[in-house]
Amino acid sequence: MFDGVVTFRSADLDTIQSSTAGQQQKYQEIWEEVRAQLRGLIDQGLVDASLGEVIDERDREFRRQSDSYDQGVTSQNQAVRNVQQAGIEGGALMRQRASGR
Repeated sequence: MFDGVVTFRSADLDTIQSSTAGQQQKYQEIWEEVRAQLRGLIDQGLVDASLGEVIDERDREFRRQSDSYDQGVTSQNQAVRNVQQAGIEGGALMRQRASGR
């Protein structure tokens, strides 16, 4: 039922932005931990040192793909901010018009 009040909850959009930023940080932490563990095995002589070249190659690929993902997230977050700003501005204009200003 419509109670005569229309609200735009921009905080929900803030949640989307912080969630994606948190995901970026988490996958980077996971990769760094895996990479450090693999390097540790090499340093301890438990695996062949040639694995280091493979790790370096995978690290470059990870960084290339994560950079691409990060750019996409940045673009998405900018779009969310644009939607948020449009909603805030639109709401202010509607309130002005409704009050006769």
